Amino acid sequence: MPPKIGQVRRGISPAPADMLLTRRVGAPILFPSPLFWDSPPWHTWPPIVAEAIFLAMQSRGLLVSALESELGRTEDIDQTSTESSARASVSDTQAPLNRKSSPQDPTDSELGIPRMLPYRNERYGLADVDFDHAMVVDMQLSPRRDHSGRFAYSAMQLGRWEATPADQPLSGGGWIPAMTLPPDVSSLDRLSSKVAQLRVLAPDAAIVLSVTPEWIDDHLADLIAAGPDAILIRLGQIRMAGIAFAQFTRRLLTRVETIQKVPIWLAPPKSLAKHPLSVSDSIKTIALGVSAIAVDSWLEEVLEEFDEIAAPSAFSADPLRTVTAEVEEILSRRLDPDLEHFAGLLSTLVHEQPRDLLGTFDPEIAQLLDLPCIGRL
Repeated sequence: MPPKIGQVRRGISPAPADMLLTRRVGAPILFPSPLFWDSPPWHTWPPIVAEAIFLAMQSRGLLVSALESELGRTEDIDQTSTESSARASVSDTQAPLNRKSSPQDPTDSELGIPRMLPYRNERYGLADVDFDHAMVVDMQLSPRRDHSGRFAYSAMQLGRWEATPADQPLSGGGWIPAMTLPPDVSSLDRLSSKVAQLRVLAPDAAIVLSVTPEWIDDHLADLIAAGPDAILIRLGQIRMAGIAFAQFTRRLLTRVETIQKVPIWLAPPKSLAKHPLSVSDSIKTIALGVSAIAVDSWLEEVLEEFDEIAAPSAFSADPLRTVTAEVEEILSRRLDPDLEHFAGLLSTLVHEQPRDLLGTFDPEIAQLLDLPCIGRL
């Protein structure tokens, strides 16, 4: 809703576009925006295309989830197989991993480079150098379904994580069930020690625990008690109506307030309608009290065009520059207008309470969400 009469005359400053996350341990982290790309399909693109996309998204202030192995950067990584990742994994009672970079070198987090480390419970694709590049460590407690509906990883994903040569097919079949390795977190009573360990491995990063929504019915208090800097709820593989998503968001935030205030990040669900959740839907979700929101639903057409980018010729003088030009052209048409629209809408969130920001013409929705009903004649 627009400002009320009199507020404009007082000169309301626009809301800031950046997001400050206060950590439980360490200095706060300033993010360029409250937007993140949660599930990029890196394995579907040639490594050089994946790297160009990654850098282009970062340059726009998006927090992007990626491992070095997913971008094809395997030259300086010792851990190039699932087995070596498992051996290098640190238990709750062992010393942390040795990191290659010098202690004097600033990490990406210190430099303000937005990057999220997807720390799967099986540690697939993880290398020690990934911790140096993380502004956020995303401890994923819930596995995801693949395109077939299995809780599994495809051969293409595993091949990218393990740096399997293209002419050597990955053994073991077309998919590998998730959680096949011993998990880093075997039970919730060990979760707090894992959070503490991740803080040692990435002292300049925020630690986020991510789950799918069924966890929070019985275990929200356990997640908060583990001491993360934020909790990410993934609904991206679920379909629901917009009003049901709004109701879920309000119930979740209300319950969090009754336990202990902690920032909530959301990966929105798929819409039951033909169109995905829009930029304005994302802004309304932030107005309800969510701290950060994923942009995956904005990128359906973008990904379709990314899929058409071919790896550059071996005779190209500057392959990365060639691919980057194609990526930038796509983003300038398909994403930049949405980012500008989001920034404009975000600048108008100048109040503190959802009731001051949102309204509805539907009396039932007003009652469900405890929002003003507009136009009650």
